[in-house]
Amino acid sequence: MVKRANRQDVAELAGVSVATVSYVVNDGPRPVAVDTRKRVLAAIETLNYRPHAIARSLKTGSTRTIGLLVQSLIEPYVGNLVNAVEDYLVEHGYGLILATSHENCERENHMMDVLASQHIDGLLYTPASCINKEPVNQLIEQGIPVVFMDRYIPGIETDAVISDNVNAAKTATKYLLDQGCRQIVCISFSQEASSAIDRVKGYRMALHENGIPVNEEIILNVNYAVGETVAPYLHNYINTNGLPDGILCTTERFIVDAIVNLKQHRILVPEQVHVVGGFFNSPWNALLDPPIPIVNQDFKRVAKSAIEFLMERVQGIESPPRTVLIETEFLTPHVQEAMHGK
Repeated sequence: MVKRANRQDVAELAGVSVATVSYVVNDGPRPVAVDTRKRVLAAIETLNYRPHAIARSLKTGSTRTIGLLVQSLIEPYVGNLVNAVEDYLVEHGYGLILATSHENCERENHMMDVLASQHIDGLLYTPASCINKEPVNQLIEQGIPVVFMDRYIPGIETDAVISDNVNAAKTATKYLLDQGCRQIVCISFSQEASSAIDRVKGYRMALHENGIPVNEEIILNVNYAVGETVAPYLHNYINTNGLPDGILCTTERFIVDAIVNLKQHRILVPEQVHVVGGFFNSPWNALLDPPIPIVNQDFKRVAKSAIEFLMERVQGIESPPRTVLIETEFLTPHVQEAMHGK
């Protein structure tokens, strides 16, 4: 195993003191002669020396790293969101430390401790539960800026950037109603995640505004984080209540699960059952004829706005907590076909 170079190694190769190496690495606090700086930088490159971020933070007060705690990387939307976050952080000169909760509060609390131990300058946080308040409150009390991204916890005094899930689900449900659907199943992924709660809220609002009573039995809660799939829930519902005429899926995975299950039972989409939702415009949808009506979230705007808020907080800018709702698009089959030139 190759020994990692340290500052002593750099100092010996450059023929300077360890303190001089520190002055070059930290850009101060004392000036270093141009020729000396060149020798130190050449030694750093030769030895492939990488300063220890935490050790540097003790002197500079910053590791120039941001923590990102998300629910999982299973959903394509989250993967794209993480990529966008990393791209925007690079533009600001920051690195990313990524952790996932797997929609589990106990694991989430542990990963929050791990991130805090890395002396992160701030945290972008997608909470698994809207009632798990204490750990993030402790982080904020420690002086670590936190911005909710994609989800939020009500009552926590911090910035939040989220998609407008209520209106998105309301619009998708209204589309089903316009197609003549009256028995509309809503498949949700959580009873605690704010995004899931808001999507169910939008579904309820659309039914209520159109004079249709909300049947609680028609809202199916499928916990994908522990490996549950739509199939048994949908199968049991159909056996008990008959075939619904519409299905609102609150994640992309549920759209795939639902369509596969319906096809296995020779049920046609959309001829017999309309399926909408997804909340991410996946490329596979262009292969379907007609494509599934999709709610598309603007992950780039979510990432960019959240990072802008966090950078302000990292720089010490104080203002009342802000909540920004990012608009979504509802892509009908007609719109999608036009987008793909059909």
